[in-house]
Amino acid sequence: MPFIDLSDSSRSSPQLQAVSMLTRDQPPTPPSSVGSKSTTIHHHLPSVVNQLTLPPSSSPSTSHLSPTPISLTHLSPHSTSATPAGKSISTPHTNNPTPRMRLPPLNVPVFQYAWLALAGISCKADEEAFGKVVCGALGLDMERVKVTNDVNLLAAPAIDLPGIDHVIALVAGTGTVGRVIKVGDKKRGLPLEDVAMSRGWGYLLCDEGSAFWIGRLAIRALLSLSDRHASSGIYSTPPPPFLPLHNDLLAYFGTSNPLDLINVASLTASGMAEPTESVGEATSRRNALLAGAARVVFKHAFPGDVSPRSGLPTPPGSADGGAAADMDSDHESASSREQQEDLKHDDALDHASHLEALGLARQAAAPLIWLTLSLLGDRTIVKPERSALTLGGGLMMSEGYREMLLDGLKKEGVNFGRVIVVGDAAGEGAQALGRVEFE
Repeated sequence: MPFIDLSDSSRSSPQLQAVSMLTRDQPPTPPSSVGSKSTTIHHHLPSVVNQLTLPPSSSPSTSHLSPTPISLTHLSPHSTSATPAGKSISTPHTNNPTPRMRLPPLNVPVFQYAWLALAGISCKADEEAFGKVVCGALGLDMERVKVTNDVNLLAAPAIDLPGIDHVIALVAGTGTVGRVIKVGDKKRGLPLEDVAMSRGWGYLLCDEGSAFWIGRLAIRALLSLSDRHASSGIYSTPPPPFLPLHNDLLAYFGTSNPLDLINVASLTASGMAEPTESVGEATSRRNALLAGAARVVFKHAFPGDVSPRSGLPTPPGSADGGAAADMDSDHESASSREQQEDLKHDDALDHASHLEALGLARQAAAPLIWLTLSLLGDRTIVKPERSALTLGGGLMMSEGYREMLLDGLKKEGVNFGRVIVVGDAAGEGAQALGRVEFE
C-alpha cells in the first residue's frame, strides 16, 4: 500500500520527492501498478517518447538525477552519506562544468496532465515561472500543468476522503516543514490548493524536530556530560557514567572524545571538508552526518521500531542475553554470581540509556506539536475534525516518534478527522492524477 491510514494496518517504505505524470490516451493506472519513482514516470510513457533522439553533443555527458532524500532506515555510520569524523570521502571533482544535454520540446502532446512536485517551489511566482518552462517542454497548456512544492504530494490521499476540507501536511525528515492544502471541488482537475505554510527555512533558522535537530541534541548531551566530568571539583557527588547511548553515539561519529564533536559541527575536523568542496557541499555532508545520529537515538528510545535489516548495530545486551539461562543454578559459582551482577548493572545502564533517548526524542517532538498547531490558525477555517493530518519523512516512519506527536496534539485538545502516514508520496501523486477528470 502506498500510504498508512492509522485506522488500518497497511505499511510501506518511505519516499518523498517526485514528478507525477499521466499520459494522454491511456486509461488511469490502477493503484497496484504504482509503487516507485521510476514506475511513476517511465511505466506510463507511450512509444512515441522512446523514439525521441537527443541532439548531437560535442562532448560526452552524464545524466543529472535529483539527490535522493536521506532515509534514516538506510543511513549507517559507514555510509558515504554520513562519514564518521576523521574519515574523508573521496569524490570525483573537476573544475570544468559537466556539459548538459537538452531534450527537444515535444511537438506531440504526450501527457494528459502533469504534476511536478519539486523542492524549492514556495510561491505562486515560482509555480508560474517554472510552469511556463514545463508547458513548452511537454507541449501542454498551463491548465494541464500543476507545479507545487514536494510536500503537497502528501495531500494526494485526501482527494477521495469524504468530509475532509483541508490537509495538514507535515514532513519530519532531515528537515521539517508544514503546509495546509485545501481540498476543493473534486469534479474536475486536481482539487488541491495551497492556503498556508510554516517553516522550511533551513537548519540555521528552524528544522526543530528533524533528524538534524535530534543529532544536534545528541551532541549537546555528550558535550554536557563531558563538561560535568571536567567539573568534578565543584560537586560532592561523582559524575554520572557514560551510558550505552553515549558510547554508541561516539562510535557513530568515529571518536572516543566528545570534544571532537565541536570540530565536527564546525567543519574543522579532519576530513569534514574536502579541499575541492564548496562550503555548501561540506555543510550538506555535515548535516547528513548529524541527521544520521537520530538513528542511534531512536535505537535506544524506540527499540521496537528497529528492524534487524535496518543496518543499526545490535542493541546492547541482545547478543548474549540468554547466557545466564545455561548456568546450573544448583551449582552456582562465585563467578556466575558476578556475571549476574554485571548483567543487572548492564540492564540498569540500558534502561538509563532508554530514558535519556526518550528525553531527547520528547525534546525534538515538542516543537513539531506546536508547528502542527500553528497550521490550524484560529481553527475557525481549518477545523481539525474536518481535516486530515498527513505525515511524511523518515522520522514519521517511526511509530514511537509519531505517537509522541499525536499524544501531544491530543493533550492540546486536537483530534484530526484522519491521520495518514504517507510512505510512497510519488505513487500517491500518480494515483491522484488517475482518479480525477479533466476538461
